[in-house]
Amino acid sequence: MSDLEISKALALAIGWVAFQQDTLLGTVILVYTGGKNDRVRTARSSWLVGYRVFDYRDWNVIGPIAERYNCFPWPAVAGWIAGSYGDWATTPQKAIALAVINGAKK
Repeated sequence: MSDLEISKALALAIGWVAFQQDTLLGTVILVYTGGKNDRVRTARSSWLVGYRVFDYRDWNVIGPIAERYNCFPWPAVAGWIAGSYGDWATTPQKAIALAVINGAKK
């Protein structure tokens, strides 16, 4: 899965309504928070108010998810592993995201 697909699957797994949007940052996953201070600038230079970029690679996103679902990663010989499902990944953020996604599927 690509980073974009992982972010979208993770957002859906934890209950967010997520969609892809072309912004000045490129194509990203957005979630609606309703916060007046949350805003994202689109590729057409307009603002989406109440939305935030949802990227599993950001520790401000993945950290609280790891805490809530108790799936902190630990280093292994070939990378990182998180959760009770044995999800191997190259980064700790990806290990957490895959553990939560796979846990939601079961």
